[in-house]
Amino acid sequence: MDIDQREVRKGPFPDILPEFYPNSISYLSELNEYRMYAEMWINKASREYIEKKKRKERSEIGHEGYLKTLELGEKVEKRRIDRIRFEYFVVADSLNYTLGGEKKHAHIQMGSIRTNSIFNEIIEENEHLFEIQSQYPSSTFHSDNYVPGTLDIDLENLDLQQDKESNKFYFEISTGLNEISNRYQKEVLVQVLGEDVFSEKMQLLYNANRKHIRCLFENPENVGRDMIISRLCVAWPFYETIVVDFAGTIEDYGEACTLGILIKKNELQMEDGEFVNYA
Repeated sequence: MDIDQREVRKGPFPDILPEFYPNSISYLSELNEYRMYAEMWINKASREYIEKKKRKERSEIGHEGYLKTLELGEKVEKRRIDRIRFEYFVVADSLNYTLGGEKKHAHIQMGSIRTNSIFNEIIEENEHLFEIQSQYPSSTFHSDNYVPGTLDIDLENLDLQQDKESNKFYFEISTGLNEISNRYQKEVLVQVLGEDVFSEKMQLLYNANRKHIRCLFENPENVGRDMIISRLCVAWPFYETIVVDFAGTIEDYGEACTLGILIKKNELQMEDGEFVNYA
């Protein structure tokens, strides 16, 4: 679904999520696909006054979502969705940390909204969302290529460094690279930007002065036996260094943006404890 058919809300995430069809919340690669390239094009065009011919040449490089946002940017001077530039977004990707493998190292397990424990807790607290979620599966709102598959990575394999300010761990990659040697970092970047991250997107980012991608993770020392730590996935896609926090908490992000489809007020109402569809 095109980005401009979605709505944005900003506020405490437990208050914001119940306003949306849960299965409509954008995934990480989907957010980057539609929004980031539109932002790159608008910024670069305004700074350099790119002539029409060069704009056409750039658009021919892009993928379907990129072309749609470029076309819309040509036709509409100011779009409704533009008000959320430079914000950060909670996305639907699930993140669970646990001990795994023979040596019981800390692992991160990524997946879809179905295994998103934080989302599911909020949905459980808002009973009407169960009915809505069953009526509208993810396929109603997302193409298959946007729904992430399950990914399980030993944090030790990511060659992480410690961020002293946040006590989180991270790796950072230059967008000027066509290839990186660490295959586990590559798998994470595919989760962030999609399958064509190295064939197309890294070069587009580099050309638009987005020079690095930084991915933050939970401190491995916080992951203990017989426990699962669930975290939010929060994306900062509009800065020179793109940041994806794979260890976000509701406390970290007291107010954040969420992108999805708002529930129609007259679609589902409660009468005597029963949910009735009035659509």
